Amino acid sequence: MSEEPTKTTPVQVWSGGEIIASKDSLVSEAAVEIIIEIAGEQKKLGILLRTPGEDTELVTGWLLGEAMIQSKSAILKIESVLDRVVVRMDPKKFDLSDFSERTFPITSSCGLCGRETLDGLIIPSRLTISDEQWVSPEVLTQLPQRLTDSQDHFKTTGGLHACALFDYEGNLITVREDVGRHNALDKLIGSRLIENELPAEKQILMLSGRIGYELIQKAALAGIPAIAGLGAPSTMAVDAARSAGLTLIGFLKSNRFNVYTGGWRII
Repeated sequence: MSEEPTKTTPVQVWSGGEIIASKDSLVSEAAVEIIIEIAGEQKKLGILLRTPGEDTELVTGWLLGEAMIQSKSAILKIESVLDRVVVRMDPKKFDLSDFSERTFPITSSCGLCGRETLDGLIIPSRLTISDEQWVSPEVLTQLPQRLTDSQDHFKTTGGLHACALFDYEGNLITVREDVGRHNALDKLIGSRLIENELPAEKQILMLSGRIGYELIQKAALAGIPAIAGLGAPSTMAVDAARSAGLTLIGFLKSNRFNVYTGGWRII
């Protein structure tokens, strides 16, 4: 299976009443196995289906978003080779028994997949972040187009989700794409954690689609105070955002948006 983020495949196109041979670019989807290693002993944690690329970021962000780690220091070393990522954890902080294997693949459409109990539903407590007004409506309404402009692989495939971090002036900090919206966010959060750039004070997370609970959980655990999406949030997403003290914005367009929680940050 291709380890490139996109792949060209032959297709037949119906146009003008006839079938024409052509080619199309598709987003790649492949499995990656996550292995935890502590004091020389290994344990398979699970299998993620993702778009190949940035696997180290993906797994780092996933571990943080699942509340398995709280900081970069928990990881001594992380290595990615093709379809396998090995995470060496600090034996002074962890034991293999601290990690439970997800018994079936975590697909690119998963949010809470693989959890066997409701204990995995972590409603984050209120973040220790500023309540001052800094979110500009003028900046917000520019973000949908800026997100679209930053999606290189989406332009060729039309098959990827994306998320991006912008500063309070609307400048792009970083963007990640993946066939799964949750994977894209894990990659983004993982990249920021690796660079010691979390929490993300006065930064806005922009999402390319609907806003589910699990995206709020990941953002809250990463310390991202404001979240905006092109689509609608779920009821659990709104409850979680309110609990964590986040500003949550949905149906963001060039001329309007809905504020579901945290309206005090809007200028």
